[in-house]
Amino acid sequence: MKSLILLLLLLSGCGYQFSGGQLPGDIRLLYLPLAANRTAEPLLENKLAGPVTAVLARQKGVELVASESHADAVLNGTISRYSVIPISYDANDRISVLQATMVVRYQLVQQRDGKLLWQGDLMRQETYNAVVDKNAQEDLESIAIEMLAKNIADDLLSRLVNRF
Repeated sequence: MKSLILLLLLLSGCGYQFSGGQLPGDIRLLYLPLAANRTAEPLLENKLAGPVTAVLARQKGVELVASESHADAVLNGTISRYSVIPISYDANDRISVLQATMVVRYQLVQQRDGKLLWQGDLMRQETYNAVVDKNAQEDLESIAIEMLAKNIADDLLSRLVNRF
């Protein structure tokens, strides 16, 4: 129950959104395919899709379209790395804190001529406590992945509209 409440709080976010900035090339119609997952961790692309779609859908002047043929540009993503490593141990030399890292490369390509408008690598890290119960540990990792995805989505929008 505690995990569910924590998850709901994390997913609710603060409602912050960017305003004013435009995508490179004054893109209005954007196609966002599912990111390619080049890691051994299953379903990361699905967990990343929701937050990325949400931040881009809230961006003024941008409309997400259902097909490449209707888009001014395509935003392709590739999850190139996902890892979990121990970063802290307790007095009995047991892992006490883990760190999850995700790296995603995005490329914004203009549809009409294939011109690369922007590309960048985004990396985020989240720490979480290690616990003995395997189900609880998986829940904590899942929450960390959701935070990674949300933060990468926010970073992506910021980098797109600020062009850095």
